[in-house]
Amino acid sequence: MHAAIRAYGDQDLVAVARLWLESWQSTGLPVAQLATEAANKERISRELTGGWSVFLACNENEDLLGFLALKPDSACLDQLFVAPAVQRQGIGRALLDFAKQQMTNGIWLRTAVDNVGACRFYERNGFRACEIGVHPTLGHRTVVYRWPEFLSSATSLRPLEPPPRRMRRAMDQR
Repeated sequence: MHAAIRAYGDQDLVAVARLWLESWQSTGLPVAQLATEAANKERISRELTGGWSVFLACNENEDLLGFLALKPDSACLDQLFVAPAVQRQGIGRALLDFAKQQMTNGIWLRTAVDNVGACRFYERNGFRACEIGVHPTLGHRTVVYRWPEFLSSATSLRPLEPPPRRMRRAMDQR
């Protein structure tokens, strides 16, 4: 499927927040079920003022197919989500290739360890798992990936740390 990549505009807030929620929740991860569209809107607005560069993948009708959020100052690919209906059709690859073109000196990203599909996707596209830990705000297990591979040669996987006590209690109550 062909997608054009364009910069985010203020008019895209609702569509991006909704796609983000649908895609994140489609992973089936328990932590994803806690997300809301309202929280996504607030986070998008906050992160844009903090330096996010957001790009959208759209079809010829300007329908939103996916998006990515970059933090160029720290070489972080902070978010990459594709609408569930068009996953595995090249949209994620197009967005990832675009990110590599934007940050040619290297990229790092974090994804949920249990999001096996995302982990396989990044590994197929040249990223190397470097560190396993706990998400800094949500408390679920994460893996840090780096591209290109030489960026990760000096980094080894660290042992998994337990989530904060408050997060363990919340997870145990589900």
